[in-house]
Amino acid sequence: MIKSSMSHISGKKIAKSHSTVIKTAEPIVRSALKLTEVSKIITGEIAAVRNGTERIKFTVIPAGLKIMVRGINSRQQLFIYTDKPNSLQEKLEMVWQKKVL
Repeated sequence: MIKSSMSHISGKKIAKSHSTVIKTAEPIVRSALKLTEVSKIITGEIAAVRNGTERIKFTVIPAGLKIMVRGINSRQQLFIYTDKPNSLQEKLEMVWQKKVL
């Protein structure tokens, strides 16, 4: 993994065990931190993958949203706790579209 392509993000909503976020997921995490409907963000482990296209996948789960973010050569799973997963997904999809365009 390339160290310069990751950031440490902190805040009261971020779980302390893993605070490193891949560059591709950073806009999503930073935007989610600002939203009042988000109560907690858990960033998963970072896995190295073969070079590919950046993409995102949202899955509604009982606690909120599970998000799989794939960067060019890494991927990371995020869990965002919210009681409004559909609304949150729409907002984060807009953030993703601005990032990709």
